[in-house]
Amino acid sequence: MAETIRLTIDGKAVEVDKGTSVIEAARKAGVMPPHYCYHPGLTVAGNCRMCLVEIEKMPKLVTSCTTQAADGMVVLTRSDKVKKGVAGVEEFLLANHPLDCPICDQAGECRLQEYSFKYGNAGSRFREHRMNFKKDVEVGPHVVLDSERCIMCTRCVRFCDEVTRSSELGVFQRGLHNEIGIFPGRPLANDYSGNVVDICPVGALTLKEFRFQKRVWFIRDVPTVCGGCAAGCNVNLGTSENRIYRLTPRENQAVNGWWMCDEGRLSYKPIAESKRLADPESKGGAGFEPSRLPDAAAKIADRLKAAGPSGAAILASANLTVEDLWVVKRLAGAIGPALRVVVPERLRGKDDGFLIKADRTANRKGAALLGFDVDAGGGSTRALLDDVASGRITTLLAIAEDPAALPGGDRALAVLAKGGQLLTIDPFLTVSAGAAAVRVPAAAYGEFEGTYVNFHGRAQRVRRAVTPRSSALPVWQLVALVLQRLGATAAYGSAPDILREVAGAVPAFAGVTWTSLGAGGRALEEPGAGASIAPKGIPRGAGAARG
Repeated sequence: MAETIRLTIDGKAVEVDKGTSVIEAARKAGVMPPHYCYHPGLTVAGNCRMCLVEIEKMPKLVTSCTTQAADGMVVLTRSDKVKKGVAGVEEFLLANHPLDCPICDQAGECRLQEYSFKYGNAGSRFREHRMNFKKDVEVGPHVVLDSERCIMCTRCVRFCDEVTRSSELGVFQRGLHNEIGIFPGRPLANDYSGNVVDICPVGALTLKEFRFQKRVWFIRDVPTVCGGCAAGCNVNLGTSENRIYRLTPRENQAVNGWWMCDEGRLSYKPIAESKRLADPESKGGAGFEPSRLPDAAAKIADRLKAAGPSGAAILASANLTVEDLWVVKRLAGAIGPALRVVVPERLRGKDDGFLIKADRTANRKGAALLGFDVDAGGGSTRALLDDVASGRITTLLAIAEDPAALPGGDRALAVLAKGGQLLTIDPFLTVSAGAAAVRVPAAAYGEFEGTYVNFHGRAQRVRRAVTPRSSALPVWQLVALVLQRLGATAAYGSAPDILREVAGAVPAFAGVTWTSLGAGGRALEEPGAGASIAPKGIPRGAGAARG
């Protein structure tokens, strides 16, 4: 057990492990000093000088990020001496900084702006001409640099050196001419480049995809989980006017630390740009005809029942929530125990040893815990589609899966289009949805709530941030309508109702409630789960992560 020490910060007694910095002790005491260069996920640089504190028996102010706490130490973070020192640092940092807050994309979440109001002086004594640096420089596919706004905190440089280990960024020139930049021929193109925008305390680094899209004070952050892969990174969905504008990482030391990958960060764009199914439709003589939702659900139920467990099958996505999959499981049981349900594997590339997983689905682990065939190796999906192509299976319900995009799917789709029955519940107008006999629009990521279980067995809440388009509903709600048509009871009012039922029936989810998942999720009680700690970065020797 680590040795602990006691100190006093602004009159508050606090106990911390020996070796803890004063700034971390202050955080624990709830009196976090202002800071720019300090970040708990990076090494300490101590170059912004903003976190000055006064320590009893020390003649001068010291930076709290570079000073270790000691037993019996008495620290002041708000004394007149500290306020004067911090105001001086703030004035110095603003000497060459452009006063362009009205047109700066960082306005509203800029630390320099915030601290200037809190700790700075009302006026400036600086009368000289401000230095000019490069502006609007694309340093990578996603990041734009404005050197005039940079305060040389070097967080971005340390991130590339210590987390991605790709070292694209460096400090060039000397003294007042110091400037952040990329090395020749080495753009900032690692798979995690967007994180430098998150940790930049000013408007020097901005994300191309979000730049000038929306003022941040109009953005509402909804805490949720990324659906891009099996890592389950905690994120905030930045929304406004029923639209997702950005994804930013949310700290969870058991999952992703402070970071997320660029692909997950931009995963909302394909969703927004893809064609969506608008209303329930059935194929008639003249093409697709509008259908009432209860009628469409009835057609799906009737055709599954007519085909029976030996002639029907279900393909369900591993991106469905635990609640969705549970109702799908009940539907399969209502058709017959022999009904084949496959949750296709979606692998791409390989794990990078940090956050990116080869498994590109968000809830494959959850599907496995519920007892689904999660298709390790892809054999189950190929066998099922072969049976469709040979006519042994005549009716296929695809839920948030596009059979045409799976190996062997083309042949199966051709057979279903001629005489079989393809039924789809999907947010998007996929190739398969275009050939379906009945298609029903479902809610897409960001439009539903539920539970994902990440690769490590951690159950986490997925929250709804925007209202579904048109008549789209969560998958569990749509499948429940089909289930009711088959005569089963499925009067679920919400996702938490279903999770309660899952917790009572599946041992791995025993005791799990909507409330117990909280903001950071909960490790399920199974071997190997619960001890996860987010990795600190790309493993040494793994090479630079390139986008």
